[in-house]
Amino acid sequence: MAQETAVLVLAAGKGTRMKSDLIKVLHPLMGQPMLAHVLHSARYLEPALTVVVVGHQADRVREAFPDSRLTFVLQAEQKGTGHAVAVCREALDGFDGTVLILSGDVPLLSPQTMMDFLEAHHQLDVILSVLTVAVADPAMYGRVIRGEDGFLSRIVEARDASPEELAVPEINTGIYAVEARFLFEAVGRLQPENDQKEYYLTDVAADANRHGYRVAAIMGPEPEEVLGINDRVDLAAAIRYLRHRINHSWMRAGVTMIDPFSVYIETTVRLAEDVTLWPGVVLQGRTTVGRNVVIGPGAHLVDARVETGARIGAGASILGGLVPEGTEVAPGQVIRPD
Repeated sequence: MAQETAVLVLAAGKGTRMKSDLIKVLHPLMGQPMLAHVLHSARYLEPALTVVVVGHQADRVREAFPDSRLTFVLQAEQKGTGHAVAVCREALDGFDGTVLILSGDVPLLSPQTMMDFLEAHHQLDVILSVLTVAVADPAMYGRVIRGEDGFLSRIVEARDASPEELAVPEINTGIYAVEARFLFEAVGRLQPENDQKEYYLTDVAADANRHGYRVAAIMGPEPEEVLGINDRVDLAAAIRYLRHRINHSWMRAGVTMIDPFSVYIETTVRLAEDVTLWPGVVLQGRTTVGRNVVIGPGAHLVDARVETGARIGAGASILGGLVPEGTEVAPGQVIRPD
């Protein structure tokens, strides 16, 4: 089975539950738009091509990601996830590898989980794999029903599930690995046989089974990684999880945090070894901090460059500009670029 990978990211929906004029995938998450996290993780796969399906505020999404490595495909009418894949037929014409389908509103999936998922898909030698997780409260997520052989039998939407099926803790994450030669045949056979009159990508699993193919349900490591963001509550949960991951990563890289639970560091910040951060520190934007810098309680830095050995006093604000080597910034002092 071909090992070459294409990434297809579904990012056309508006996200009405966000209650915002801004499309959901452009909402900021720790310093970058939500969609940026998905694309950044996918780059570790070194895909042959990356296709992003856009719809609402399509021009705004394109402007936010002026990357020549991305191919944008317009889904002018949102008729479901199956339809979103179908409109990519031309963009993926001639590709004969594995298509990894991701969601633009599932931003916490790590590159390692993506790679492990694809590796398992290839080792099982199946036409289609679904990434799943087991959760304590499956709520309205689609349930994964396995056959006696352990392979996926079907995905049942919660509203259509029986009481026995609703008791199943394993859910569909909406992340798929599909062989390209099968994908567009399958989506071409989809029918909008549901209340929404939409074409659901979940029905591709049933189509594969009907045509005699095995479908793998591959369980992911952490439910938090596949958290789909639908509203501001979900966004806050994602920030909490990502903040924890970022802070632990920096501490392992040689940064001291007196109270890591109170420190906020955006993904665009860069820190050297032997930096010390006191409680309540906020680091945003393109801030860079050199070795042996101490940043006092409640200090706020945005797009700042702090050189080796500097000391930032409690409650200081550095809103752009340079703090030279060995400089002491007084408590409460505000520095802005000239």
